[in-house]
Amino acid sequence: MEHDGHRKRIRERFAKDRFESFHPHEMLELLLTYALPRRDTNPIAHRLLDRFGSLHAVLEADIHELTEVDGIGENAATLIAMMVPLARHYEKSKWTEKRVLTNFQEVGKLCTSLFHGVQNEKFYVLSLNSQLELLGIDLVGEGTPNQVPVFPRTVLDALMRRHATGAVLTHNHPGGSMMPSQQDVDVTSTIASILEPLEIRLYDHVLVSDGQPISLKEKGYILFEDTHFMPMAADRQNRILPLGRKKDPT
Repeated sequence: MEHDGHRKRIRERFAKDRFESFHPHEMLELLLTYALPRRDTNPIAHRLLDRFGSLHAVLEADIHELTEVDGIGENAATLIAMMVPLARHYEKSKWTEKRVLTNFQEVGKLCTSLFHGVQNEKFYVLSLNSQLELLGIDLVGEGTPNQVPVFPRTVLDALMRRHATGAVLTHNHPGGSMMPSQQDVDVTSTIASILEPLEIRLYDHVLVSDGQPISLKEKGYILFEDTHFMPMAADRQNRILPLGRKKDPT
């Protein structure tokens, strides 16, 4: 069959360059061949892009929305919807292999990878040991596109379970706001006050918005005397500044 020859060629291209020479519709076309083995998937791929506007929007679409496109059934929609969550877990798996986090660039990259394609707010805690090795990543809150409930006890339980001596908090703003809310600052302050007497150091709270990591520490909402992101020197207390205040000059 004509389709069989085309599919063989497109699979051979993928084996050679792993999507480097592919257009978005060709990536979707190849993916759909595994859910629709007896269909010409090229026009279906084009319909998906016409409906959602871009490759990333197709991959982030809800299963129900995908099935509204002509030619997409439940199996094909499920396969498409699996791609972004699978990529997130791939990144998470890579990072949890005793990685040492020594600067904000590394932490920001890790935190950003946790929220690829996520439409609702989520809140994670990263557990660290005294050598700044990543012990694990735990989801401690999941909410709506505008807010996420966070219980400090859940954060503490995750850290204690992993015998952590340090922590980084991270959550996302799917709506694109680059500024932490007063609630973000208050939650950070509450968690820091709980961790301090237990000698668990809160290093930062990273907000991820529109694919960009924002450090509450660097913005002045968490104040350290240290000049580096995660110094290896002796412990110093964390101080949480309320929204709108500047760092103490002393």
